[in-house]
Amino acid sequence: MLALRKESTLEARGVDRAARLVGDCMTRNGLWGVGHFSGLKLNGAFQPIYCLSHKRPVGYEGLIRPVDSQGQVVAPGALFGRAGNPEQRVHLDRLCRAVHIHNFTMLGLDEGWLFLNLNPNLFWTFKRETVAFTVDLLEHFGLDSNRVVLEILEQSIPDEGLMGELVDHYHEMGCLVAIDDFGSGHANFDRIWRFRPDIVKLDRSIIANAIHNPHARRMVPGLVSLLHQTGAMVLIEGIETHDEAMIALDAEADFVQGFLFGTPMTDLATVGGVKSEMLQKLAGRFRRRLVADTKRQFKEIRGYLDLLEPWVGMVDSFDALRRRGEAFALMDGVKRCFILNHRGSQVGPNMTVGHAPHFAHIAGGDGADWSRRTYYRRAVGRPGAIQVIGPYFSQPDAGMCITLSIALEIAGAVWVFCADIEWNGSADMIVGENRFE
Repeated sequence: MLALRKESTLEARGVDRAARLVGDCMTRNGLWGVGHFSGLKLNGAFQPIYCLSHKRPVGYEGLIRPVDSQGQVVAPGALFGRAGNPEQRVHLDRLCRAVHIHNFTMLGLDEGWLFLNLNPNLFWTFKRETVAFTVDLLEHFGLDSNRVVLEILEQSIPDEGLMGELVDHYHEMGCLVAIDDFGSGHANFDRIWRFRPDIVKLDRSIIANAIHNPHARRMVPGLVSLLHQTGAMVLIEGIETHDEAMIALDAEADFVQGFLFGTPMTDLATVGGVKSEMLQKLAGRFRRRLVADTKRQFKEIRGYLDLLEPWVGMVDSFDALRRRGEAFALMDGVKRCFILNHRGSQVGPNMTVGHAPHFAHIAGGDGADWSRRTYYRRAVGRPGAIQVIGPYFSQPDAGMCITLSIALEIAGAVWVFCADIEWNGSADMIVGENRFE
């Protein structure tokens, strides 16, 4: 069986649970540790996790690849099905962690995280133990706790009170905590606020839906931003194509994981070299796409901008501004136009070709206060400069739009003309002044 380490520590502690587990249930295959359970060999594999900013691996998730006595691969579900009672399931969970921690230390890496999955049955064990078994394993193999990320499946939290204690316990140990598969079926932000994970792993279903559903794609950057505001870093998992990687880059996710960046394997040095080069290419592709999208977007609104620009210095009365606005509202793609005073209050009704009757009572109108809107604040801050704001959700139509706004000084007063433009394009419109060349 696998030779024990830290004998002096073992003698001082007497009966060492981690050492006994390793000595009884693990052997070596070269440098790699192999677990043994119910007639199966538990081979460990690692899948790299990449940082999009640094374009290199920052961690590896430990995965078990069981095989039977004939060398046939056994599905992980079948492996855990062989653990017939809670004690066996806890034992198997500990053995899998022991395999991963041993193999991770054998990589000889000076930095980087080891991601370990926690079995929900560990909650049951924690009720009876005062010292987490993970501490014993880390001490036994000489791995610092600050290099370990413990993953908790979001849907597998049976007792939220106990879960909070467990998260606090691992944080006190110095480990990081990740919520896994967030968004698979349901996404409970209350758990994010309550448990304060360091990393949230977005389920593959989110990125897969974003490829085919424009509404879902628009939501990904907002979801990542919201998770960032909770204090968590965001990892998007299950990325398999370049287009999915582009969505992760666009959403400003911190980390990515998936077959595109590396399948589970042990030849990590090769994986890191190849995929780092690929990430450089992805970054270049993203920059080129961003420039192309920006040009296309401004090409789509160029006609509106060309019509608005001459208004500076030409409009000499409020009535003239109103007439120009009514003509502007008739252009294809314009949802509505309206005028605000210097305080951001709407003056007069909307100039519009119509809106859905369901939203007539919230479509705005004379006296509506839009002073908190970005299109007003940006415009009054830079009179005479057209502002391009959006895309964002428009209440009167329950749809996406962009708003063009410009503040004009007319006869000693400031008026802000605003035009809502229907928008079915991407969610990354440039926001700010119209300075695109």
